[in-house]
Amino acid sequence: MLRMLVACTVLIAGVAAAQDAPAVPVPLGTPPADNAGAPTTTYVPPTTDTQQPLPPAADTPQSLPPLPAPAEGAAEEAAPPVAPLPGDEPEANVYHGEHEYVGFLASYVIPDSRRDTTRHGGGFSLIYGHLFNEHLSLEVNPAISIFDTGENKGTDFYQYGGTVDLAYAFTSRTQSAITPFVLAGIGGDYEDVQPASGKKGTFDVDAGLGLVTKPFFYGIKFRAEGRIVHDFNNEFRSGPGIGVTDYRASAGVEIPLGQVVRSVQLESRPVQIVQPVSVPRPWIDSDGDGVDDEHDKCPGTPHGFKVDSDGCIIPGQTIVLRGVTFEFNKTRLTPNAKAVLDGLVPAFSGQPSLHVEIAGHTDSIGGTAYNQGLSQRRADAVREYLIGQGAHPEQITAVGYGKTRLLINPEKTSDDRELNRRVEFTVVGK
Repeated sequence: MLRMLVACTVLIAGVAAAQDAPAVPVPLGTPPADNAGAPTTTYVPPTTDTQQPLPPAADTPQSLPPLPAPAEGAAEEAAPPVAPLPGDEPEANVYHGEHEYVGFLASYVIPDSRRDTTRHGGGFSLIYGHLFNEHLSLEVNPAISIFDTGENKGTDFYQYGGTVDLAYAFTSRTQSAITPFVLAGIGGDYEDVQPASGKKGTFDVDAGLGLVTKPFFYGIKFRAEGRIVHDFNNEFRSGPGIGVTDYRASAGVEIPLGQVVRSVQLESRPVQIVQPVSVPRPWIDSDGDGVDDEHDKCPGTPHGFKVDSDGCIIPGQTIVLRGVTFEFNKTRLTPNAKAVLDGLVPAFSGQPSLHVEIAGHTDSIGGTAYNQGLSQRRADAVREYLIGQGAHPEQITAVGYGKTRLLINPEKTSDDRELNRRVEFTVVGK
C-alpha cells in the first residue's frame, strides 16, 4: 500500500506540472519563417466559424471595397476608420489545441479467472501522448494495477508496467465535441505476488477503444476508455492456454502540455484617395473605382484595386483570388473559379497596357518538384482561361512557386493548408 501511495503522489505531481506549462503567446503581426527568399508576409489566420480573415497589412495581398462617391461640394478628407467585419470582433485567451498532452485515469480491472484471484481489481495510469495530426497520435501509458486475492490468501497481487500505443481518432480531436478513438500497442509488466518471491517480468499486448470530449476549461478534456490486455506470463496462473487476459475500464482527464493562446486586436486604418478629384454632379462610377465614368480612362476595374486619377490600376498590387480553386490534385478550374475569373476580364480590355503575373502556390504536403510543377500548371490554367475570355497573351505571365512562399509555416491544421493553396493576381505594369 505504501508503494501505491508513493506512485499516486508522483503521477499527480506530473499532471500538475503539465497543467502549469506556460502559455505560448502569438503576437499580432509576427512574420512567418523565412521561406527560401519568399517575401515576408504579416498574416493572422481566421479564428472564428465565419472563417473571415482580418484585414491584411499594407504589404500583403489585399482586396479593398469600392470607394464611395463624394458628395457635391464636399471637402476631400480621409474616410472614417473601417468598422469591424462579422467575426472580426476582438477576442482574448482563445484555446486552439495542443501537440502533446497527458492523461490521468483511474481504472476498474477484471482479472483473468486463471490468476487465482477474485474478479475484482483497481489501478490508475498516466498517459503521455503526441499528436501527429488531428487523427493520429502515439501514447505512452505507464500503469499500476492491484488484484484482490481475497481474505486468507496472502497479500494482494501487484502489477507495474505500461504500453506504447498507436491511437486513431475517427473525428478531429481539435474541433469535434466528442471524439471516438481506437488504440493498440505493446508493452511489459513486472508482477509482484509475494513479498519475498513470486516476482516476474513479462511481455503483453493491448487493444481498446474510447472517447475524449472537447475542452471544458483551460484545455482540460474528459476521457474514458476500455482495454483488453493479454499477459504472456504463465507462471502465476492455473489452467490451460498461453498467458492470461485482463479487462480494464478507465476514466479521467486529458490535459494539454502548454496552451496556445492568441489575442486578436483590430487595427483601424483610414482609407485615403491617392489623388482626390472633385467631380461635379451628375457623378456616375460604373466600376466603383472612385473615378467617374466621364474621366475614367480604364473602365472595368475589378473591385479591390487602387487606381490613379485616370482610373487605371496602379502597379505593385497583389490580391489573392480566394474563389479560384481546383479539383484535388488536378489543374481543372471549378465552376466557381471561372465565375471569379470572369470578373477580372473587363480589366484587360479596359486597360490594354495592363500586365499582370498569375502566381500559383501550394501547401507544404508533397515533394518540392511535384508542388512546383502542380502550381505552374494551375497558374497556366488560369492564364489560358483569361486569354480565352478576351485578354491578350502578352498581358499575362504565369509563374508557379510551389511551396516556397507559404503564408503559414508550419501548417498545423487543414485550414492552414487551405490558406497556403492559393492563386495570386499581381499587377506588374500598367
